[in-house]
Parts: sequence; structure tokens; C-alpha cells
Amino acid sequence: MAKALPRSKRSPANKGRVRKELWINPKLLREAQEYLGTATERETVELALDLVAFRRELAAGAVALEGLHLRRAD
Repeated sequence: MAKALPRSKRSPANKGRVRKELWINPKLLREAQEYLGTATERETVELALDLVAFRRELAAGAVALEGLHLRRAD
């Protein structure tokens, strides 16, 4: 097992991130990468997770608007 670098030696680019090892279906990953137009598999996974969070925010916004009576401004 590789020895972890001391905190002072870690790259600032990785700050706030965790390392994970995943088994992912390569066909689905490739399909997502093509659809999203991402350059790397890592970027694909990060963007997909960001889209899931955004979807949750949209759903919460829709619930917040439920019951409001809106009318046209013109």
C-alpha cells in the first residue's frame, strides 16, 4: 500500500477532495463523457455529480414555488 503524503506535501489542487476507487461500467462512462463533452473520465464523474446536485436544487425550487399564483407581467 502506498504511503500517504504528509498534509503539508499535498497539492493545493486536491484540497477539499477525497480519493475514491470505483468500479464503473466503461460503456456508461464513455457514453456520459461523449454526451457531456468532457475531456477526462474524472471530469465526467465530477460533472455528473454536480448535475445530480443541481437537479436536487431545481426540485427544491419547484417545491418552493408550489402553490404560488403567478401572472404575466405584460
